[in-house]
Amino acid sequence: MYLLRKIALILIVLLLFWPATADAQDEDWRYLATDYFVILYTPEENDTAQQYAGFVDDIYEELAAVFNHRTATPLTLRLYPTMESYHAVNPLARNMPGVVAHADFRKRELVVVLTQTAGQSFEGVQNNVRHELTHIIAADLSDNRLNTGFQEGIAQYVEIPTDELNAKINALRIMRDQGRLLAWSDFEDRDMIYGKPEIGYPQTLSSVAFLIEEYGFGKFREFLTITARSSGYRSALERAYGISPTDLETQWRDWLPSYIAEGYQQSSLTGYDMNYPRQLLQQGRYTEAQEELEHAVEILNASVEGVPDTQQQQAFAEAEELRTAIQQGQQAEQLAGETRSALEAGDYQRAAQLVEQAQALYAGIGDARQDEVLRTYADRAARGVRAETQLAQAGSLVQTLRLPQARRAADTAAVDFAALGDNQGLEQALHLRSSLDWWQRLLGTLLVVLGVVGVTASLLGGFYRQEREVW
Repeated sequence: MYLLRKIALILIVLLLFWPATADAQDEDWRYLATDYFVILYTPEENDTAQQYAGFVDDIYEELAAVFNHRTATPLTLRLYPTMESYHAVNPLARNMPGVVAHADFRKRELVVVLTQTAGQSFEGVQNNVRHELTHIIAADLSDNRLNTGFQEGIAQYVEIPTDELNAKINALRIMRDQGRLLAWSDFEDRDMIYGKPEIGYPQTLSSVAFLIEEYGFGKFREFLTITARSSGYRSALERAYGISPTDLETQWRDWLPSYIAEGYQQSSLTGYDMNYPRQLLQQGRYTEAQEELEHAVEILNASVEGVPDTQQQQAFAEAEELRTAIQQGQQAEQLAGETRSALEAGDYQRAAQLVEQAQALYAGIGDARQDEVLRTYADRAARGVRAETQLAQAGSLVQTLRLPQARRAADTAAVDFAALGDNQGLEQALHLRSSLDWWQRLLGTLLVVLGVVGVTASLLGGFYRQEREVW
C-alpha cells in the first residue's frame, strides 16, 4: 500500500509538472516520493534529495500542528542545482539577488536553489522548507489574500532560530534608532518588502511576533482565515483582534524595545511560552484557554528537535499544571451555573452546597472576579434555607397547638420567600398563615361559645338550686 501510494504521487506530479518542465529547461529531472512530497532533483544531487526526504515530512507534520491545517498533498519540492538553472526558468528572479527559495501557491511547489544553501547550517536548510511551506499554508487559510508583509512575517516566525535571526534584530535596532520603521500599510507594497529585504524582513517578523506573543497563535490563525473574506488587512485585523489596526500598530511600537532587547530569543513555537493560555485563564476565558493550551501542546509534541530534554520536560510540566488550573476553573464555572439553577428552582440546600464548592475552586486558582456574585448566591441560599426552616418549624408548632408562635414563624418565612422571589414558597407560607388565622378564629369562637355556655350554665344552676327553708 505504501509503495502504491508513492507510485501514485509520482504519477500525479508527472502529469501536472512534466510538460511545463520539459518545455522550460533541459534538466534531466529525477523523482523521489515521500508521504507528502515529490522531490524533483538532477542526477548529481541524489544524495541531497535523500537528505531532504529525511526531514520534509516531519516539517509538514510540525506545521500542520502549528496551524491546525493540513494543506493538500502531494506538494512538489524542486531542487535547482545552480542559480543559472533557476534563472533559466525564472528570469524575473535576476532582479532579486539573494533568492534562496520560493513557493508557488498555485502550482503547490516549493523551490530551493542548492548553491545558495551551501553556507547554511542544517537548521538553515530546514528553515528554507519550513518558510516556503508556511507561505502555502498561509495562502490556503487566507484564500491567497494575505499581503506580502504578513506573509513574510509569519514565514519567518515559524523558522528555527539561527545566527541569521541575530543579524535581523541588529538591522531592526538600527532602523528603530534611525526612525526608519515602515508603517504597516507598507506591508501591502510587494516592492517595498522585497526591494529592501534588510528593512522589510526584520520588521515584518517583529510585527507578526508581536501579534502572536501578545495575543496568541490562535488569534493570528483567526486573522488569516478572516482575511479570506475581508476587504483588506485592516478590516481583518479589527475583526480578529477587536482593536483598530492603528492601535495595534501603536502597541507594536511600544512593545518593540523589549523584543529587540531580548524578547526575540523566545517564541511561542520554540520556547513553548504558555503565557497566552495563562492570560486567558486569568481572564476567566476557560474554554479559549483550553483550546490555546491544547494547541500549544500539539506544537510542543511536533517541535522537539534541538530542544533540550530538560526544557521539554519543564514545558510539559507547565502545560499539565496549566491544564489542571483550567479544568478547575471550568468546574468552578459549571458549579456557579448549577448554583444559579438551583436557586431558581428553589433548591436552597443544594445551592448552598454548590456555591461553597465553587468558591473553594475559584479560590484555588486565585480567581476573585466571581466573589461578589458567589457571595450573593450564598446569601440567597442561606436566606432560602432559613425560610424553609421557619416554614417547617411553623408546621411543627401547629401540631402542638402553639398557634401564635407558628404564626410568627410563617410570617418570617413569607417575608424571606417574597424577598427571594420564590412564589411557590411564598404561597406555601401564606397558605399556612391563612390556615392559622382560620384556626385562631375558630378557637376564639369556641372559647367565646364555651364562655357563654359556662356563664349560662352557672346562671341556670343558680336558678334551679333552691335554698332550703329554715324551720
